[in-house]
Amino acid sequence: MAGALVDTLAYTWRPASGSDVPDIVAMAQDHFKSEIDQIFTPDPIAYSRNITLAVVQQFYAPSTQLISVARTEHDQLIAYTWAERNQRAPWSDDEMTVIKMAHVDMTQSSKLRVRLVTDMIDLWETWARTAGVSIICSTTMRGDQAAFLRIHSRRGYDVRGSYAYKKLK
Repeated sequence: MAGALVDTLAYTWRPASGSDVPDIVAMAQDHFKSEIDQIFTPDPIAYSRNITLAVVQQFYAPSTQLISVARTEHDQLIAYTWAERNQRAPWSDDEMTVIKMAHVDMTQSSKLRVRLVTDMIDLWETWARTAGVSIICSTTMRGDQAAFLRIHSRRGYDVRGSYAYKKLK
């Protein structure tokens, strides 16, 4: 996806590489650790390992994982997303793309954060269509999830609790 200009901040989305992993892990720790630490024990080494393995998988088998980063013209990471295919609901053999992560730099303006999530949805849908997967499932465990799910709803997702589903046409 070409760069965008929102709030005068230029950025570009691109596939993640191994060199992005430290910034991805740092963003997760800085902005989202408090969302999980009441339930899970955050482990930066485990997250580094898991995201690195996904980046390698994406490189060698691009239709299995989508890990994309948004960086400013000054190379600052402002968002990243991670999607994986070959997932199924327990009640169906229909394949889904499951969104594992949709993180944005929470210090950015709300207008830019909305634009970044909208970009992510575009990335997911384009990638899922290219991979031949017709269902997308995006979930959130954040305490403040209304705006995130509202963006999904506006984009045609069927929101059920903290889950948003879309069957691509």
